[in-house]
Amino acid sequence: MANSLSEVIKKLEQQRIGIERALAALRDIEGPGLETAAPVAARSVGRPRKAKRKGGMTPEGRKRLSDALKARWAAKKAGASAPAKKAKRKGGMTAEGRKRLSEALKKRWAAKRAASAAAPAKKAAGK
Repeated sequence: MANSLSEVIKKLEQQRIGIERALAALRDIEGPGLETAAPVAARSVGRPRKAKRKGGMTPEGRKRLSDALKARWAAKKAGASAPAKKAKRKGGMTAEGRKRLSEALKKRWAAKRAASAAAPAKKAAGK
C-alpha cells in the first residue's frame, strides 16, 4: 500500500511541475503588465528562454563580412594586373604515344574484322 501511495504522490508531483511550467509559459506570453498572483515556486520552475534571433546575421556582422570580401577582391584584382602564366598541362599523351595507340587499335580492329569474316564461312562449312 505504501509503495503504490508513493507512486501516486510521485506522479502527482510530476504533473504539478508540468502545470507550473505551462503556467509560467502562459505568463511569459501575456506580457509584463498582466501577471497574476502566482506562487514563487511556480515562477522559479519555468526558466526564462532567450529570444531566438531570426535572419542569422546582425547588421554589424554583415558589414564586417562585406568589408572583408571587398578587401579580398581588391587584393586579388591588384595581383591580377601582372601577366598570368598559362597553366602547364599535366598528363595527356605525347604525339609518339598517340601514334602507337592508333596503330595498335588499327591492328586490333583488322583482326576483329578478319575473325568476323571467317565466322560466317565456318558456319556455312558446318552446314
